[in-house]
Amino acid sequence: MIYSYDQIRHVHLEISSECNAACPQCPRNFYGFPMNHGYPERSMTLAEAEKIFDQDFIGQLHALLINGNFGDIVMCQEGAEIVEYFRSHNAKLKIEISTNGSARREEFWERLARTSSEVFFCIDGLEDTHSLYRQNTSYLTILKNARTFIQAGGTAMWKFIVFDHNEHQIEQARLTALEMGFTNFVPVYSRRTHGPVFDRDKKMIFHLGGDRKQTSDLDQMLSQARVVKGGKYLPKKSVPIDCKVQKESSIYITSNGEVYPCCWLGHSPMTFNQIEPWITINPQIAKLIMQNNALEHDLKQCITWFDQVADSWHRPDHASGLLYQCVNVCGQTSSN
Repeated sequence: MIYSYDQIRHVHLEISSECNAACPQCPRNFYGFPMNHGYPERSMTLAEAEKIFDQDFIGQLHALLINGNFGDIVMCQEGAEIVEYFRSHNAKLKIEISTNGSARREEFWERLARTSSEVFFCIDGLEDTHSLYRQNTSYLTILKNARTFIQAGGTAMWKFIVFDHNEHQIEQARLTALEMGFTNFVPVYSRRTHGPVFDRDKKMIFHLGGDRKQTSDLDQMLSQARVVKGGKYLPKKSVPIDCKVQKESSIYITSNGEVYPCCWLGHSPMTFNQIEPWITINPQIAKLIMQNNALEHDLKQCITWFDQVADSWHRPDHASGLLYQCVNVCGQTSSN
């Protein structure tokens, strides 16, 4: 067993799988073009949160992170109410929220500020560059909402994913964050550095990294992505696993109540398997899942299958049950 119910101290919550943005390397679409490959689109309600998380459980938590694989809190109609529910039953709980910040009225941001939550506003550049990656979001709207949140007493951080097209703006963005009252400015260097950006009309409008070796034909790219590439994603051998969530005693819960050890194993493994790498990864995870929906079963029951995840780490290879995703993310020789 990775850990018991009574030992859980951290919850990573996907409060909504819906999103107003169209980021080109988000798994909810295909290079920016809206295309659902098998994930549910819904938001959690306050009543559902109250069903899943009772007062005693909330009281034992140290931290709550609201940040989904597929969606954003701004799309959850009762998002502020859910955060208030957690806060009302644990005054010491550390609450962190990651959002594109490009929606909702002033009241929403003022209510979040009163919950003593820390909000990471994801702003990838300045007015001329931010929306090149975060399609359908407005730089000026985000700044307005962040200002409302800060002026209401909220703790705000500026999260800046670094690309070739915005790297020259880091210091100017940092200065803007300081002037606005952001508590911190956080540059993020990731692997989201190259690839095409398509709009809703299947037109390629930009290319991250400036490298146009990939075809500009969306349908052709999608066809290629559906092909299993000869075991490319399969680990050759077992390596020691340094499981982050095991150390944090954390669980990940999706917007429809499904419970997983972490967000890396929680990409809707029962249905999100129509495109690489998930066409290889998710069927392997799906075989282990038992009664993991907390809207249908007690949360204690929903984590009992986690021991199978830990058992898989001792298997010699993928064919015998070693979880590729665990090796990829938490393997000690992994670049991740």
